[in-house]
Amino acid sequence: MVSRNDIRSKASARSVVGGLHALFLAASFPSSVQPFQSTVLVSPLPQQQHLLNYKQTTTSLQSTRTSLNAISQRQTFIIDGGELQSFLLHNSGATPIAATGGRRNAQQVGCLRLVTGITDESPSRRVVGVEMIGDSEEPIYDTVSLGNVEVYKHTIAEIPDRLSDRDAMSTAAATLVGIHCAIPKVEEVGGSADGVFYSGKAVVMGGNDYACFIADGLASLGIDVSLISTGGSNTKNKQVNVMRPSVESEDNEVGFADAIGQFDSLIDTIANEQNGMIITDDNPAGGSSVLQLLRSRHQCNTYISTLTKSQQMIKSDGVLFGPGKANSYMKSMESISTKKCTPLVPSIGFGPSTLQKLLENNVIFSKKSDKPSAVRGWELKDFWEETSWPRDSSGTGIRFGLPVVEEEDLDESFRIEQLQLQKRGTRVGSEGGMDEKEVTVQSKADEQNPYVKQITGVEGLMENIVSKERSCVVFVAMRSCRTCKGINPIFTKMARERDKDILMFAKADATGASGKALGKQLGVVAVPSFVLFRNGARFGAVSASKLPSDRLDKAIKDLEAGVEFDTSLEEEE
Repeated sequence: MVSRNDIRSKASARSVVGGLHALFLAASFPSSVQPFQSTVLVSPLPQQQHLLNYKQTTTSLQSTRTSLNAISQRQTFIIDGGELQSFLLHNSGATPIAATGGRRNAQQVGCLRLVTGITDESPSRRVVGVEMIGDSEEPIYDTVSLGNVEVYKHTIAEIPDRLSDRDAMSTAAATLVGIHCAIPKVEEVGGSADGVFYSGKAVVMGGNDYACFIADGLASLGIDVSLISTGGSNTKNKQVNVMRPSVESEDNEVGFADAIGQFDSLIDTIANEQNGMIITDDNPAGGSSVLQLLRSRHQCNTYISTLTKSQQMIKSDGVLFGPGKANSYMKSMESISTKKCTPLVPSIGFGPSTLQKLLENNVIFSKKSDKPSAVRGWELKDFWEETSWPRDSSGTGIRFGLPVVEEEDLDESFRIEQLQLQKRGTRVGSEGGMDEKEVTVQSKADEQNPYVKQITGVEGLMENIVSKERSCVVFVAMRSCRTCKGINPIFTKMARERDKDILMFAKADATGASGKALGKQLGVVAVPSFVLFRNGARFGAVSASKLPSDRLDKAIKDLEAGVEFDTSLEEEE
């Protein structure tokens, strides 16, 4: 059983490089370059790595005669949410459009099928690699045949004797996005193509186990790594620089990004600064102003989010309503057909230059699962770290330490836009901008409103909506918020025109400590916001700075019609 496509390997490599160049142009000038059409998505590292001949790398497993004698185990790993988005976007902004045919609502679920086996050479060795999913007469990369199973040669790594097959596969899956896609620089050793050398600076945000694995893995590859966390971390590599979001300087505290200076990659394990999970023709790379400032101020051209869809559900719905929804989703993913997923293939060097080094250095991500398909889930501490992360004083809700737009850097139109955002986006738990007399008047008006139910704290939410399984539109406001005050009369008019026995309208006060706790449960960080419930369960949330709002009207219509919530409505206006 020998490798096929040996004769075509060099031509295929040239084809890949040309395709990646087109992707780079498409990402930079999307209106002038057509997306690269490919049936299998590949996560490219910087283009230098694609110029390497992986058959000449240092591991003997990549020789042209390597073949597998037997498959021991196989498992499919589901990649979704911001993690999938980061895989698709890494240096190839046009790739998702090619994969979805430009359909905005295409299901975005990726899969990676890993196998372990034994080589047919003497002495035999255990190896792990990525199986080719689907039929392809001419694979984009060389493969090794085993009956009707094809394994990509450039993904193969030898499994050390001390390591189980399951741990090898889970480590390979965890390496794909957080480490392999985030490697800052790839250089040829000695100016030749007989190996690769990784270098550069990377920043990892989060103190969870996955963040520590990523930090340890990058450090073991020779990357200068800083891990940022509000709490402690369990990193094992002493080369990892563990920091808090703020760093003391001579005069004051500065954010971690300014303290570090220039860095090449940022891996975010607790949030996603790429706005939205769906990638479109007119926004191929997504992203907030944070990503633009990372590039311009810190020369950080690679932003990787590893936020899974289940983590996003917890973040959006809160710990009160999110877990059930997230667990149900994860269960459905365990039985999903690969025909409904996008097959993912790591780029050249994944096996010998990335995964092999991690396995040899005992950097292992052990998440055992005996199920045919596995999906990385959520942890409560990730939710609390993201929600408790201090925010920048600009009022935009950006996590402290990340770059924000300075006043002097804004042109007039953008400055006005930011001021409007700050005015409408009063932070939950803050004191707002109305004086004491105005607050008193507004409080009395709320108490005397016969059409809108007043909700106080998490207890009030449970008592009036959740336990009674009510369908409801909750106006999350603060009595000291001027924008909320302007919305009040129109919200009351909406409530007056509907049957409260069918759809209740309520107002929740998000002031102070109890309001901040309520905001966490609802997944709301700024007001005014509107959270919708269907039969006591959180349906979705809409942010609107004025009423009437087309987006809120659509959300209410979908709520009453019994259809699923349109997540695009959660994006800010």
